[in-house]
Amino acid sequence: MSFFRRYSIPLNLLVIAVTMVFVGASLVVGRAAAAEPVEIAAGLPSPEDYIATQTVEITDQAATELAREAARQNTPRVYSINPEVALRVRNDIAAFFENLEELAYLTPQEAEVVAERSQLQQLVDEIIGGIDGAAEAGIVVFVSESEELVVLTGTIPEGGTRDVIREAIAEIDGRNIDDSALVEIALPPPTTTSSTTTTTEAEDGEEATTTTTTTTTTTQPPETTTTTTTLPRRPVEDWVEALDPDYPTLRGEQTILDFITLYNSDLDRVADGEAPLFDVIVQATDDLVEELMTAGIRQIELDETVAELLGPVPPIFIRELPIEERDIAHEAIGELVADQLETNEFLNEALTVEAEQKSADEVEDVKVPFLAGSLIAKQGEVLTPVQFEAITELDLVEKGLGTSRRAIVLLGGLAVALTAFFLWRLAPQKWSEPKHFALLGILLVLAALVSRMPELVNTAEGETNQVAFAIPAMLFGYTAAILYDPRTAVLMAVPVTTFVGVSTGDVALTMFVAVATVAPVAFVSSVSSRRQLRLAVALSAVVLVPFGAIISWFFRGWETYQEAALFALLGGIVGGLIAQGLVSFLENLFRITTTLTLLDLVDRNHPALRLIEEKAPGTFNHSILVGTLAGKAAREIGADPLLAQAAAFYHDLGKTEDPIYFIENQVSITNPHDHLNPVESCKIIRNHVTDGLRLARQYRLPPEIQAGIRCHHGTGLMRYFYHQALEADPEVDPQQFRHHGQKPKRKEMAILMICDAVEGAARAHAQQQEPTAESITKVVDSVVGEKLDDGQLDEAALTFGDLTTIKAAIVDALIGYYHTRVPYPGFPGAQVKPA
Repeated sequence: MSFFRRYSIPLNLLVIAVTMVFVGASLVVGRAAAAEPVEIAAGLPSPEDYIATQTVEITDQAATELAREAARQNTPRVYSINPEVALRVRNDIAAFFENLEELAYLTPQEAEVVAERSQLQQLVDEIIGGIDGAAEAGIVVFVSESEELVVLTGTIPEGGTRDVIREAIAEIDGRNIDDSALVEIALPPPTTTSSTTTTTEAEDGEEATTTTTTTTTTTQPPETTTTTTTLPRRPVEDWVEALDPDYPTLRGEQTILDFITLYNSDLDRVADGEAPLFDVIVQATDDLVEELMTAGIRQIELDETVAELLGPVPPIFIRELPIEERDIAHEAIGELVADQLETNEFLNEALTVEAEQKSADEVEDVKVPFLAGSLIAKQGEVLTPVQFEAITELDLVEKGLGTSRRAIVLLGGLAVALTAFFLWRLAPQKWSEPKHFALLGILLVLAALVSRMPELVNTAEGETNQVAFAIPAMLFGYTAAILYDPRTAVLMAVPVTTFVGVSTGDVALTMFVAVATVAPVAFVSSVSSRRQLRLAVALSAVVLVPFGAIISWFFRGWETYQEAALFALLGGIVGGLIAQGLVSFLENLFRITTTLTLLDLVDRNHPALRLIEEKAPGTFNHSILVGTLAGKAAREIGADPLLAQAAAFYHDLGKTEDPIYFIENQVSITNPHDHLNPVESCKIIRNHVTDGLRLARQYRLPPEIQAGIRCHHGTGLMRYFYHQALEADPEVDPQQFRHHGQKPKRKEMAILMICDAVEGAARAHAQQQEPTAESITKVVDSVVGEKLDDGQLDEAALTFGDLTTIKAAIVDALIGYYHTRVPYPGFPGAQVKPA
């Protein structure tokens, strides 16, 4: 307890500090506990070595499923034959043969037309044959199929009557004929036409029609009679033409012609009294189709079967046919069957799935044994599902979790505790205030939360990618440097880096975060304007670019450095922007004086400064000059120039209560102190400090500025009034003429005390004589020596070297202020020396 009394640490502060340590540790533990099931899952690195406590067999689900899938793949597919397809193909082929036989003979109507056309052609041939020179002239006459036209080839006059034809033919003899001319002329109808039809029995046993036609015309011969005992066979060309449109997919007319040839030959055999053989061809074709369709034809087999049918040796042989017809029949049957053949064996999905499932069910589970004492998984090894199941079944997860939790608690708590302890040792007075520990706790909580941000962009394997370099770690160094000081900001890297290392386990990212936390400290520490503050953010972000690129290149490979550099820059900018807003919020919440606060205080439009300017203009000018001197001196010794300048601006705020009692505000009036005794005057002068503190609280000036008001005179002696009192009473007590303030402790407050005294002394000196560098130096040395002799600087953190530097800076500034001016002619009081 004596240790805590020595440093005046209250018990509640100690409780707060301990609480903050465990809060920080709890955050890390909470994160670890929440993430632990993920870290121990299959597919992620093992957090530690796991040893089997007993022998266990684990079913390898993945291997088992692979084996079953292989069994499914090796199961033959089940096909089914569709009987309707075979029936359709056989019916189509049977229909072909029926059509072939039906078209073998002309119909009675067709036979009558052919007979009439033949009779007409005979008549025309007789006419042309009787004309001398018709053959030599190229006259060819034939009857068209319409039976109405006679086509004459040769050059003849145009006309439409028989007389024109007869005359034209008569004039042909001996004339040149143009063979390209072709004219069609209608013939006159015959004089009489009569026909009778009888029915007789054909040779094949079927009924046949017998037609007797008698035609009488006015042309010669006067009467022609044609008698047909049976229907004639259809001409081969007409037969082919009649069948071909019904079978457009049949490969060429040759197949149809071959079947017509075979059928004609069969009709000839029947006519000669032999047995018919075409039925054998029909039956052989049907047998071939039945054989092929019964065996089944799959889609992938259809082309091969067709090619076999169309090959040089078709899969058919008809022994009964004559040798000369056998090859024709074989080829024709192959062509016909190949054209009509269809796929009739199809995959049966339902039966196939059933067979595959049956094969898969017959596969036994694949077992992986782990013997007692054997290693299940090594630390860092990516866990397989089998390893994870073995660890779970043996209840090894909870044991590992306990060890991890304890380690994380100790690591997080140690990082927080060491940071707090070092900060307290570096600045015990500042860190004895609970608000500073509370603020530190908030920053540590934020650091723990930010350390988990890379989890949001992890890959599917749980690894951090280049986007994680956008982590805004820079905001902690930036914030700590502004809210506290550079040493505190550098120490913040310890807990921030620790939290990131625990959260991610990524060495590259942990190293980058350490750099990102420290990087802004150098840029933020010496800012004296808001522009410099913004520039510090930009420069800090730029500095992170090469660090992010090089760290990623070293740990993750050359191909990653560009993305890492880009996201490092983005993270620096975002971190700086967040830090600026966070600093403003925290400084107002905890009433902490920061660079931003000081920048606002040195603004001439601040209400308190405007009050001084309006009520005590002389004091205002004095304060501005003291601020200039203090800022320059603080900058020279490495103190905070903004704090020194801001404290100087407000150090005489209390003089606004009674401004006329202070010499700098007495213009064209008598000094009111001339009518007061020295003690009363001292009381009035002393009150400007207490009045200043009251007004400072009223204007919510920060404690550091209030310290400037309290310390700028310290406990110094008011020598002017003291010497007045000595003249009246040599035994007067000097303590009655001292200020009731405090001696300065910070460098900035000591500088303010010196500059305040020096500025008043230098102004008095300038009023008595022309100031020179030597005289100003003597004044400064005298004032500083008096402060040292009076013990006012005993508690200040200044060295004699600092004092020497401070005096030199003040002298330099005062020489510039009291520089010599050239006297201008005509100005009041100016004396111009003769040339």
